[in-house]
Amino acid sequence: MNKHIIKGAVAAMMVCGLASCDLEEYNPAGSTADNIFTSQDGFNALVNSAYAYWGGQLYGREDPVLLWNGGGDEWINIANGGYGRQLSKYQECLSTQGQFSNTWVRLYEIVNDCNAGIERHGNVVWTDSHMARVRMGELSFMRALAYWHIVENFGNVVLRTNETKVMEPKAYRSTYEDLYKLMFDDLQTACENLDPDPYPANEVGRATLKAAYGLMARVALTYVQYCNSQAEKDKFYEKAEAAARYVIDNQASLKVSLYDTPAEVYAKENNKTNHEAMFVVTHSTVSSQNMKSGNPYRLHSYFHAKYSGWCGMTQNYTDGNDKNGKAGGMCMMPTRHLLNLFDEEKDSRYNAWFKEDYYLNIDDYVWKDVDIEHFEMNPSMVGQTVSKGDLVMRFTKKAVDDKRNKPYAVVDINDIYDPATGAVSTKANFNIHFPTLIKFDDGSIEARSLPTNSELGSNDVFLMRLPEMYFIVAECQVMKSGGSTAEAAKYINVIRKRAAVPGHETEMEAKASEMTLDYILEERSRELCGEHLRWFDLKRTGKIVEYIKTRNYNPDIAPYVNENCGLRPIPQNFLNSITNPEEFGQNPGWS
Repeated sequence: MNKHIIKGAVAAMMVCGLASCDLEEYNPAGSTADNIFTSQDGFNALVNSAYAYWGGQLYGREDPVLLWNGGGDEWINIANGGYGRQLSKYQECLSTQGQFSNTWVRLYEIVNDCNAGIERHGNVVWTDSHMARVRMGELSFMRALAYWHIVENFGNVVLRTNETKVMEPKAYRSTYEDLYKLMFDDLQTACENLDPDPYPANEVGRATLKAAYGLMARVALTYVQYCNSQAEKDKFYEKAEAAARYVIDNQASLKVSLYDTPAEVYAKENNKTNHEAMFVVTHSTVSSQNMKSGNPYRLHSYFHAKYSGWCGMTQNYTDGNDKNGKAGGMCMMPTRHLLNLFDEEKDSRYNAWFKEDYYLNIDDYVWKDVDIEHFEMNPSMVGQTVSKGDLVMRFTKKAVDDKRNKPYAVVDINDIYDPATGAVSTKANFNIHFPTLIKFDDGSIEARSLPTNSELGSNDVFLMRLPEMYFIVAECQVMKSGGSTAEAAKYINVIRKRAAVPGHETEMEAKASEMTLDYILEERSRELCGEHLRWFDLKRTGKIVEYIKTRNYNPDIAPYVNENCGLRPIPQNFLNSITNPEEFGQNPGWS
């Protein structure tokens, strides 16, 4: 079995805000951090600590789901209270909210681990020179990835390139130019030092060359928003495109390739050895090896509609963990806009990645009044029997004729959403039933004989997939001076043809005349929905207000959206910890 980079020395460099906690936690025998990290094994533990935070504190847990899938046009969090509303809907959003602070601290923890390693790298007694080179590439990659998250969420904040050992009394904002320069320099270092394979080769989850080039493309495209002239924008479009093309043109040597069908991408058996993923955050099937041993990976429960407890259905491995799919649950349901982006008659991605149908999983079921009333079915159904394996419920994006007289329960798109406004229905018996995203369902729950509602998931999370590179090339061709819409369509069509229902390949071909930024964003949504990128996409393209308020793509959060939603509030506990909070300043519009 492949090894995964999970825990290492997960307490090696814990930081509080921007300050380091007691390093002796890592080494009870009393050796200093400088002594520990001059050995190759000690330095590897430090690197592994930086990796561990990505899975132990971020990807696989709820905050990134709410922050980076929420707040956009694709998803609505059905929670009626708590921080889910604040993170994903901008509702009652305050700088004192703990989850903003948590995200800030966790990302700076990674930065501090990377800073500590980069500073100490030259003092290590290396017995493996190849490892020395690769570890520098890994640290540089992770620092760039952490800063990309920090800057895009919180703005032009503190730039730290040295290990923080004691809390500095004052903090100062850096420029976007300086922050991004560090990212580009780090990614150049990563490109020069990383290999196509992880080192050692069986340690899945380490950054490799494809990840470095992929992140270079993403970061360069993101930086365009801070450019003041078309000439400057063109420079970074070219940089982004060059990096993305490098990945596309060197797939064999980089050991990355597209699957033949969308269904294979998120097939459960392909999670741990996915050849389309360019960088993954790992979680172990051995719970004790995860930073959060009690609930390491929970994405498998965050997108499921409620099905168990209705029409005889019991929660089961096939249909997934729906414990959050209830009124007030921390659950993400698709917006009507997202569902309407798919034409499932010709685009196989919808049926590959969304679930509508539920088949009876008990021996038989006799229709009861409570279910007939809940789903507003024909009362004559009471007393009729459904056999195991028969369709018993359908929650669908289609409008269904004569839906109340079907021999199974139907909740169609006009039940789930208000037909006039597109907002989530206020009818409590319908608004918990919707098409479920199944990208993150975890086959290891059943394989390990865990309860169906277990939070001990172990899936790896894909932070970057190869299709993103095709979209980046297409966007650069559309947006840069002298770009070619025909060239953009060529790259978009690689992904669309892969997605085509057999026999519909020609219908799926995009035309050069259709190539606009909006079209590309729609295509990114169809391919990448749920993959923690949408908020970043809308933020960098300036589309948050336009898509949510003007176009009404997510009417449930529209009242809380304004031009300030492209940044999160600076955590108040950070401002309280420095002596110049007024000089540092809160982000516009937040308190």
